Amino acid sequence: MKRQQPPSLPGSLPLSRRQILLGTAAAATALTTQSRAAQRADLNQASLAALAAEKGLLLAASFAVHEMDASYGKAYAQAYIDNVGGITSELCFKMGMLRPTADKLDFGPADRLTNFAQQNGMKLRAHTLIWNDALPEWVHRLRAGEIELLMDAHLLSIMERYRGRVWAWDVVNEPIGPWDKLPGNLRNGPFYAAMGEGYIARAFRAARGYDPMALLVLNEAQTETADGNGQIFRDSLLALLKRLKAEDVPIDAIGLQSHLRSDRPYDMPRFVGFLDEIAALGYAIHITEFDVNDVAYSGSIAARDQAVAKLYRDFLTPVLAHKAVKVLTFWQLADRNSWLTYGAKEKGMKRMPRPLPLDDDFQRKPAWYALAEVLKGTPPR
Repeated sequence: MKRQQPPSLPGSLPLSRRQILLGTAAAATALTTQSRAAQRADLNQASLAALAAEKGLLLAASFAVHEMDASYGKAYAQAYIDNVGGITSELCFKMGMLRPTADKLDFGPADRLTNFAQQNGMKLRAHTLIWNDALPEWVHRLRAGEIELLMDAHLLSIMERYRGRVWAWDVVNEPIGPWDKLPGNLRNGPFYAAMGEGYIARAFRAARGYDPMALLVLNEAQTETADGNGQIFRDSLLALLKRLKAEDVPIDAIGLQSHLRSDRPYDMPRFVGFLDEIAALGYAIHITEFDVNDVAYSGSIAARDQAVAKLYRDFLTPVLAHKAVKVLTFWQLADRNSWLTYGAKEKGMKRMPRPLPLDDDFQRKPAWYALAEVLKGTPPR
């Protein structure tokens, strides 16, 4: 049977099948490009905080008040006003800042941060009240009984001052530390040494008494990776939460820091199962310190940015879809202010990290658009 030629257009030579297919593919590509451009234009008008709020989520980022004194300080502050609905204290609520010496309380930076949050209608998360790490040197010279008195006095003085202005308190930070080889893989330090595991329950019970209306959070790191380290942290944290739950310790939410690394494996079904186990205990879940270390991504800045954006999508799509997840907080908003960037500069590195949604000039990166797309597709709470 003779094969028929494809129909020809008026005034033209007959088209081959290959030409038709190529033309169809080109048209589809053009439509896809136009669609992406239209989507980008639509997202350009969006506010990340508003997109999150539509889905019942709070979008936040850590904030360092001293950055407002830099040459870029106005742009730094405006980036938060434009993008987030909440801020977390990066430094000024840590004991080392509030109690630089045994006989001095310095509320200046914390007051400044609190005022900034109130003036801009942002929810404030105070990070962190009790942590066995990053303490002022003088604390390590105290005896066990003095540590107990310090903890009680610290909670009272800080929480009563800021009660009603702080939305959520990271009451205990990073209680897990397998390297210390203690029961339950708990982290060693002055509070643990003085009171054992009981310091955690004691801190939360006191915090509930001093600020009954605020959310009380236990914040932990290193639970995200699909490797032996991540499994140890997940198992240890779940076991701790079950013990605390059995003691009726007043914890409202579990913070999972989520400092992602490009050189580590992730198994999202397994991680979502971990979220299920936390939620089954009755806790809300907050992602509290999100960023992506792009150390393993090679190529141009554009290629690295696309790889970071992909990890944003791969991780945040299933995580933000989980109904128990109520908050997503970035650890800073712009690359220039990241702890990773400051660390790279201290080491004299030439290649600067690109872990956050905004670049050094507070302009949107592919990661910003990836997050906006994820939020658009996230089911509402």
